[in-house]
Amino acid sequence: MMRMNSTISIIVIIFFTHFFSFSQTNRLTGSPYSLFGLGVETSANIGKNSALGGGGYALHGSNFINIKNPASFGTETTNSFIFDIGFLGELSTIQNNTTEENRLASNFSSLAFAANLDDKSTFALSVAPYSDVGYSLLGIESNIEGSFDQFVSNIFGTGALNNFTLNYGRSFFKRLRLGAKVSYLFGSVEETEVVQAGISGLTVEETSNYRGVQFGFGLQADVTKFLTYGGAINLPTRLTGEQDRIVGKTLDFVQSPVESETDIELDRFELPFEINNGLLLKPWGNLRLNLDHSYKFWAVTEQQDNVGEFVDQNIFSAGAEYFIDGNGLKYFQRVQFRTGFYYDSGYLSVRGEDISSQGFSFGIGFPLGRRNSSMINISYTNMNRGSTNNILVEENINSLNINISLKDIWFIKRRIN
Repeated sequence: MMRMNSTISIIVIIFFTHFFSFSQTNRLTGSPYSLFGLGVETSANIGKNSALGGGGYALHGSNFINIKNPASFGTETTNSFIFDIGFLGELSTIQNNTTEENRLASNFSSLAFAANLDDKSTFALSVAPYSDVGYSLLGIESNIEGSFDQFVSNIFGTGALNNFTLNYGRSFFKRLRLGAKVSYLFGSVEETEVVQAGISGLTVEETSNYRGVQFGFGLQADVTKFLTYGGAINLPTRLTGEQDRIVGKTLDFVQSPVESETDIELDRFELPFEINNGLLLKPWGNLRLNLDHSYKFWAVTEQQDNVGEFVDQNIFSAGAEYFIDGNGLKYFQRVQFRTGFYYDSGYLSVRGEDISSQGFSFGIGFPLGRRNSSMINISYTNMNRGSTNNILVEENINSLNINISLKDIWFIKRRIN
């Protein structure tokens, strides 16, 4: 028989400890729209969701981790252990009516593991970005008050809001799965502004730290052999924050401190109530189709940004997956092919224009062996966000997600009776 070695708990703690150490400053975007709020919603996903248009609320199975819906962990299985680590690379082209610029960002993006407690329930831990910050505004010219002289500002921002989540799911009556999750949201945003006027200058460094707890619930129901419904909600929550601020000046090439403050209380940032629905269809053979919709109630938070306002957000996505034979003797038969599309109306409106995005994706899942379900999932996504109208910019983003999903090959000890 097979059983898990006690080394699991030690190794997992080590991995998550190291992941926490770099997740505070993990840069996964170069988007100028990450200047607003707490950044842009992440392009990182765990497992195969990225290639399916980012959806998957009705997806379930014992061979992969799906953090979209905690009910997916109610899939019946025994002696199961899955470990998933992800990497994200993003190349973006940013343009307005006059200029164009390329930006590159990449880093490790996620870490997750899942293990079953009995044949009907599984728990999972994951750390992944919730939102990403990475912007630079160069050469901003302004007049010095009371004169015709000008000063130039360069502003740089980086950081992330991270999501550390405990999921639990359990199966009921064969066709019904229920789940719950609790997420600890944490992260920091660092902004540096360098102001230059002649040979004099001013540097302002601000580090804002946020944290909060969010709860979520989900269900999945196998309506028929060919149709599964999945639903999940995330409850609204408020993130508290403090800021450290350091101001220094340069006069005649001599640097000197001006001001230093710590633990400045920030206004709370509200995350909205969120409703997610999805369908999984199996029309024939080994073809899987997923259709998903998410609605986020940003407007009721009544939050404002410096240049825009928060509006309700709709996200539509569709994905398809096909493989010839998951237990086939030939390697090509077990390779999984995926594609997807999504549209996101955006949660920020600037001068009456919503910052929307849309994209398509495709990916491949490469099996790592015949005797286990371990996979390397690779997906490519092309996305467009924003426009060149008014003061806005348009982004074309090419992202590459690589996830290594290892099942039942680590920390397993075989015993023959």
